[in-house]
Amino acid sequence: MPALELELLRLARLPRRPEGRDTRRTSVARDMLRSEETTASGCCQALILLYGEGVRVWEPETIWLTLDRADVDVPLLNRDKILAAFTLLMLPAFWWEVSAFENTVCVFNNVHMNPETLHEASPAQIAWAVYEAELLFMQSDIKEDPEFDHEPVMYTGTTLHRAGFLVAPHLLQFAQETLDKFNGTGAVVTKQAVQEAWKKIETQDAPVLGNTPLDIQLGRLLGVRLYLQERLKVYESDIAKLRR
Repeated sequence: MPALELELLRLARLPRRPEGRDTRRTSVARDMLRSEETTASGCCQALILLYGEGVRVWEPETIWLTLDRADVDVPLLNRDKILAAFTLLMLPAFWWEVSAFENTVCVFNNVHMNPETLHEASPAQIAWAVYEAELLFMQSDIKEDPEFDHEPVMYTGTTLHRAGFLVAPHLLQFAQETLDKFNGTGAVVTKQAVQEAWKKIETQDAPVLGNTPLDIQLGRLLGVRLYLQERLKVYESDIAKLRR
C-alpha cells in the first residue's frame, strides 16, 4: 500500500466525545462548523463530539435547528458536506449514482454546488473525494464494501481523458479501463512507459521533470499527489483539533 494511503489510514483514528464538560473542545468544534475550510470529516466529527453518534440519523432540520439554538451559524457549504457524508454512511449512492458522486466530490473539495451550473471536478478533486469517502465509510454499519458502478466510472474516465491522462492515479484505477478506451492507440508515449517511470519517482519529494511527453504525463500524476498531500494536511489539522 502506498505511503500516502498508510498515512491517511493512520490519521483516521477519530476523536472521542469528551467526558462531562469540555468547553475548549466543544468551542473548537463549533468554530470548525462555522468555517468553510473545514473538511467534511472534520464537520462530521465536530457534530459527533457535540451531540454524540446518534446525530448521524437526525433529520437535517433537527441538526440545523439544534445548531441555531447553540448560536452556531453553519454555512451552506458545510451543511452540504455534512449531508453528503452522513448520507454516504447510510446509503452509499456515491459509488453508483453520478449526481451523488459529483455532488460529493464537489463539496468534499470546498466547491459550492449550483444546480444551474455544470460542475466537472478535476482528477485531483475526484481522488481526494474517493479517499475521504473511503475513510468515512469505515465508520458505516454496512459491512459490504461498495464498488464503483458504470456512471461514476464513466464520469471519472471522461474527466481523466479530458485532462490528458494516460495512466489513472492510484485512487482512480477503477476508471483505467474506461480511460484506455477513450485514449485508444497512437499516443506519443505508451501507458506502460508512464507506469514504469512513475514507479521510480512516485515516492520522491521533488522529482525534476522536463517537457517531454513522458514528463508531462508524470507531471499530471505528480499534481494529483501534491493536491492529496495538501488536503491531507487540512484533514490532519481538523482531526488533531478535536483530539486535544
